Amino acid sequence: MVKLNGDIMRGLYIHIPFCKHICSYCDFPKRIAINDNQINEYIDYIIEDIDNYKKYFPSIKTIYIGGGTPNFLSDYNLERLLKKIDSLNLSPLEYTIECNPEFLCKKQAELFIKYGVNRVSLGVESFIDSDLKFLNRHHTKADVIEAIKILKDNNLNNINIDLIFAHPNDTLDKVKECLDEFLKLNIPHISYYNMILEQKTIFSNLISQGKIKLLDNDTEANMYELIINTLKEKGYHHYETSNFALPGFESIHNQIYWDSMEYIGIGAGASGYLDDIRYTFDSRLKHYYLNQKQLDRISKEEKKKEYFLLGFRKIDGVSINEYKRRFNSSPLDDFNFQSLLEKNLIYIENDRIKLTQKGIMLTNEVFIEFV
Repeated sequence: MVKLNGDIMRGLYIHIPFCKHICSYCDFPKRIAINDNQINEYIDYIIEDIDNYKKYFPSIKTIYIGGGTPNFLSDYNLERLLKKIDSLNLSPLEYTIECNPEFLCKKQAELFIKYGVNRVSLGVESFIDSDLKFLNRHHTKADVIEAIKILKDNNLNNINIDLIFAHPNDTLDKVKECLDEFLKLNIPHISYYNMILEQKTIFSNLISQGKIKLLDNDTEANMYELIINTLKEKGYHHYETSNFALPGFESIHNQIYWDSMEYIGIGAGASGYLDDIRYTFDSRLKHYYLNQKQLDRISKEEKKKEYFLLGFRKIDGVSINEYKRRFNSSPLDDFNFQSLLEKNLIYIENDRIKLTQKGIMLTNEVFIEFV
């Protein structure tokens, strides 16, 4: 468990599944709301469900409200949720809410400040309006610029922007353009994800029909290399496969996931990891309301593998000593790293096992050793 001044540190994730539109690439648990009453009912259940985790409240140090589109909620429901969380007196180190630029307004920013939200993650995906339409996003570059102005005017300066590269319409020139636009905005954090084709998405259907096609691996690798080099040159710390931050703005909540630590998940489709059990709530609302979820007890051997599967997402790798502390054995005895070393995908430096630059570019080849 992560410890802060001797205290156990856990994260709290709350899922808001509602969206106004469904993006072409998205496979997260989401839905278009039937009416306001459906959303009201969902927030009622979320507020009630939060209290089921009272015994963990003292250990919660980060909060993350994700989706879906959390700021698609009405001011009434948004304030109901934030007020409930505020009543828990958690004093989180980091409190993030995901937002879509087109819905962000001054009233929302004021509610964030009022209830202690100190970090906002904007789902931007691209700064190119034609590509936003292709991705079925419903904001524009101008909306992004306006949303950032609203946040900064309200002293919400800890901002992350999500971008996607290697979607079917992407090019190296477009990636460069998006990076240039991002850098103009003076934002401290960026999550730049390569598009992964997920089943049951609009894109997967279009690809199966031959209407669009994925980019080749070499082009995707060139884009990724451009992103890494450009952001590093501008002072951003590449601290996780897809995440870059100015020093001091690294995501605390996501570190809990990458460090294989415990977290509470609340909401339809949300996952949590508590007391050696990983659980995932049913994404169907009525089933979630009946507390239906899948439970998987994680064995010690599975934990060992996850330590590397998740830990290798971090650019500084994994700690040998921390592994020994957790599992009372050495990773050098438990796993055969010879193949990865010979392929120049990893290297060992003092206490840490790290990915090489080649390993960072070929993470799937590394991960398959632990599946």
